[in-house]
Amino acid sequence: MPYLKPVLAGLLASAITYLCFLTWLHWKAVSLVKEQGATGLIAVTGAQVYVLHSPSFWALAIIAFGVVFFLFRNA
Repeated sequence: MPYLKPVLAGLLASAITYLCFLTWLHWKAVSLVKEQGATGLIAVTGAQVYVLHSPSFWALAIIAFGVVFFLFRNA
């Protein structure tokens, strides 16, 4: 049972980071599509892929996971 708290903290950190970055990903993709004046599902999907390949997205995701994991593990 001593490993239960870190495991739950990791799962909770993953869930919170996932939901926050899904919102950010959608917002960024929609703004890219509006900037280009494109419409349709392919334009939104292409913008999402563009954001997912961005190094800043992954850096922010890793930092957010670490912060949330640290906060919930020590709570």
